[in-house]
Formats: sequence, structure tokens, C-alpha cells
Amino acid sequence: MKKIIFPILSLIGCILPLLTACNTDIEDNPVLHEAETFVLETPEDKLYDLGEAQDTVVLTCTQPAYGFTAATTYSVQVSLEETFVDEAEGVESNYKVLSTTYTSSTVLLKPAELNAAIVELWKQANPDVENYIGTVNPVYIRLTAVITGSELGNSVSNVIKINQIKLGEVVSTLAPLEEMYLVGSSIGTSWGTWKPMVSVNGLAGEFWSMVYFDSGAEFKFGKFEQDWNGYSKIHQFNDNAGAGLSDSGDNIKVDKGGWYIVYLIAEVNGDDYQYTMNFYSPNVYVLGNTVGDWNYNDAYLFSVPEDKNGSFVSPALTATGEVRMCIKADTDWWRLEFTLKDGETIFYRENNAVNNGWTDLGEEYSLAANPGQTISLNFTDGTGSLN
Repeated sequence: MKKIIFPILSLIGCILPLLTACNTDIEDNPVLHEAETFVLETPEDKLYDLGEAQDTVVLTCTQPAYGFTAATTYSVQVSLEETFVDEAEGVESNYKVLSTTYTSSTVLLKPAELNAAIVELWKQANPDVENYIGTVNPVYIRLTAVITGSELGNSVSNVIKINQIKLGEVVSTLAPLEEMYLVGSSIGTSWGTWKPMVSVNGLAGEFWSMVYFDSGAEFKFGKFEQDWNGYSKIHQFNDNAGAGLSDSGDNIKVDKGGWYIVYLIAEVNGDDYQYTMNFYSPNVYVLGNTVGDWNYNDAYLFSVPEDKNGSFVSPALTATGEVRMCIKADTDWWRLEFTLKDGETIFYRENNAVNNGWTDLGEEYSLAANPGQTISLNFTDGTGSLN
């Protein structure tokens, strides 16, 4: 319900002034103008030390000319180049979007956050140079604006140049995340079930989950339950499965229904986390002794059910041995492995040590199979069977 309440409140906030105007003077009813740009002022021309001095860059702007005063949310984009290039197929953007957003036309940039973003850009531009601390660089900034709590009023400011920004060491007290959750319209109880994601073995801050989305489903994610993070918190999307991901009131919308592997990377970036979200096709494989192959082999790829409650089914196994199963993403298969505990409950390897086989954790974690048997997996209720 949270994803519905905020837009409704914001919409009411926008409508009330209109109703008042109707009651007083019909000729003065405000009409929304989609302002394409607005004015961002150049701040004081001086050296800003983002290291030891922790200087604050103060920006001021005029609200986009919407035709009336509206609550506005501003985001900050930073680049080392005057011309901002948006991400496109085969082309990476040349700017960073700061995590903090602002609702005032006076913007006080957090020194640590700004420093971390510029350092990342600097490292990309100077891959052969290690020491960035103390370097002084010109930096370009622009703002984007939207009417708060809506998708209306998208506008981009002019670009301003700050001539001297001195970089400091990127220091963070944040630790890599150990938990991540998904919540949404088609996950468990709509907008009520917080589905834990699976930790990727040995890769701190990386998580995955097998999820069925209805067509047009929307979802959010969180570091903990009730931590409502949406589309704007994702630094980069990689839709490797053609799901059709878009922004819907800061919910992440999935246009094409079906099963997907959601793979989320949370990197420490200054005093916040930077998120990358990948969507992969729902590929599940059997590997190892029961099929005689330790590589991804499509001959041992599970079939994918058409609906939320269906089961993934493996091809017939070819030999006796311990079953090894995993999903496929852009990392090692054993980081994404799982088994059937007691032969019936999906148990994810995560960061458990399974060096010599699942018996390292106990006999109940090891699934022994014979030729001709198949495996069924129901990722919705977390169960499976050897048939």
C-alpha cells in the first residue's frame, strides 16, 4: 500500500490549490506547463576542498516554470565534461547521479558524497594513475527536477562549471550489506511480503532471487523490511532478459511478465550505497557427476513453468552421484548454488563452505540421485523433489 499512498497524498497536495483557484476565479486556474529547462546559478568561484576541509558547495536554482508553485524534487548530476552524455545502447553515461535528492531550490551538496562521485569519474578518466588525492579538477554540474511524488514536470537545468574542486580520500564507515529484500505487487502478499534475496557466495553486497512477475508488475527493494527503495535508487539497470524495466512513480515496473533472476549489486560509495540491478533469464542447471559435466550445458537446463506456481523440471540425470544445481549469471556457478535439504526444501549455499560436496554441511543437505531421475523445483514456495 505504501507505493499507492505517497502518490495519492502528493496528488491531493497538487489538486487542493487548483480547487481553491476554482472557487475564487475560474480565469486564474493554474495549468501545468512542462518546462524543459530551468536556471541553475553558478556558485562562488573559489577552491572547494572536499578532503580535510570538507567544503560545502552551495547551489541555487529557480523552480521550473510549471505555471504555478509546486513541491519539487531535485537530483544532482556531476561530470568532468561539459556535455552530458546519457546512457544508451553501447554507450555509458559520462556523469554520476548523487544519491541525495533535495526539495529546496537551495542545494547544499554533501562533501563526502560529491567527492566519491568525482573520484569515480576521475578514476575512469585516468585508469593508469593511482593517486587522485589532492588533485584539483574543473567539474560540471546540472540538476534535474520533477514535481514531488509524481512523474510530472521533468526538467533539466543548464550546466554550470566549478573551476576548482580538490579531491580528498574516499572514506566510508559503511560496511558491505549482508541482507537485501524485494517487495511488490506480485511477490507473495501484494506489497506486504518482503522476500529475502540470496547472498552470492564470496561476493559481499551481491544478491539474487528467482522471481515471477505478472505483466506490468511493480516492485521495490530494501536493505531491511520497510526500507522502500525504488527506481531512482538504482545507479544502473542491465536488462539482459528483455523484461522491459521502467520507472512508475519510483516503483520498478516490469513490462513483460514471467520468471526472471533479479541480481542486485550494492557497492559502498562514500556515505551511501550505489546499486546496480541486473535481470537475467531464469536459467537453472544441473552440473557435476550426475550429468558428467561441470560446465553450463543446455542439455541439462531446467524447463521453465509458465505460471507463478509451476515447477522447474530438469532433464533426466545420466549417472549416479550427488546432485549439484545452480542458476546462471555473470559469475562462477558455485557462487549461485543450491540443494534440497532433506530432499524437499530449497537450501541456498550463500556463504557456507561446500568444498567437498554438500555433506560438508551434513548428510541432510546432500541429494543423491540415480540415472533416469529428474528434479522438480518450486521457487514460489521454496520446495522441490527428486523424482
